[in-house]
Amino acid sequence: MTMISDALATQLDGLQKKVLTIGLVLLVAGLAIALITGDMAQFYQSYLIGFVICFGITCCCWGFCMLHHLVGGRWGFIVQRLLESVMSTFPVLLILFVPIVIGMHDLYHWTHEEAVQNDIILQHKQSYLNTSFFIVRALLYFAIWIAASHLLIKWSNTQDVNGDPTLTDRIRDISGPGIVVFALSMTFASFDWIMSTDPHWFSTLYGVMMIVDAGGAAMALIIMMMTYMRHHDPYSRLVGADRFHDWGKLQLAFTLLWFYMMLSQFLIIWAANLPEENPWYIHRTHNGWEVVTVALVLCRFVIAFFLLLSIPRKRDPRRLVKVAIFIFVMHWVDMYWHIAPNFHGEGFHFSPLDFIVPAGLVGVWFFFVLRRLKTCPLIPQKDPRFGHLVESASTAQAS
Repeated sequence: MTMISDALATQLDGLQKKVLTIGLVLLVAGLAIALITGDMAQFYQSYLIGFVICFGITCCCWGFCMLHHLVGGRWGFIVQRLLESVMSTFPVLLILFVPIVIGMHDLYHWTHEEAVQNDIILQHKQSYLNTSFFIVRALLYFAIWIAASHLLIKWSNTQDVNGDPTLTDRIRDISGPGIVVFALSMTFASFDWIMSTDPHWFSTLYGVMMIVDAGGAAMALIIMMMTYMRHHDPYSRLVGADRFHDWGKLQLAFTLLWFYMMLSQFLIIWAANLPEENPWYIHRTHNGWEVVTVALVLCRFVIAFFLLLSIPRKRDPRRLVKVAIFIFVMHWVDMYWHIAPNFHGEGFHFSPLDFIVPAGLVGVWFFFVLRRLKTCPLIPQKDPRFGHLVESASTAQAS
């Protein structure tokens, strides 16, 4: 019951080939357009949007996995292998980070020596915002993420083989401090890779905002994948309306948190009315960007909130998955809204590459998620905490 069925393996294999083909085609097309037009700066900017989408979801799945190991519950038990498959792509993200380093001069204003020499703010931040320290911090983040996720996956897989109950305590021991490390590392990575595209602006809430934003996208991915796989063993016996209801409630929680954090940051900056903080929002509420801002609030919060209030919708995977897809798309819009205005101070600007390149990058990244998912049992069957949950869930599904 716990191993992947032949039908699901075939289905995932077909999906894996499609996402890789589409992803590579889109990335190559985006690079070709950039080379033909001579606008590699736009390619790197669009690439950054796609990279932070993949990075945020991967980090949040790592956080979800550790949270699940600490608190338990069927919501996490059933998707644990999916979370581990996403976590396993940290080494892939390290490779995908290379173009960010190559394109640093086009992405980060603080890498320009002449700009630093003529800007007192950049001079004050130079001890932190400099190329060498930027790369060192990135390597440190990836070292932490790869090592921590590797241990969690290794011990979980080992327990599937020998059923050693002490591994459960070992996983819990690393998950406790791991939650703190997750929050800190993702916060500083968000500062480095996203917020520093506008080095004159800062927000202490920014890291938490990125965690909540990516957490909603990660939950949307979980809902989409479980809807896709729910008709095959072992999920057909374990995944019912109750589980989708759980995931739908978590999605609603992240929707509320997203708006709360966005509103909190805006109100704090508006109330302080400081000249070094105001321009970030003034830029996004004028010259065409205000349309994106209003659309983002209406779609990412208002519409999603009212759709997720419905209990029947949260219990129906066919209806819930539509909301999840909608939220996933709005996550791309959100990352575009955070990054693109920093490069186009003259007004609203949208390049086809802002969609083509992120879509291609997500496709390539997702290929590695699916490749990992096919190689392991879909349920951690020898985890002593959850044996009774399998039995009760199977009984409830049968009845």
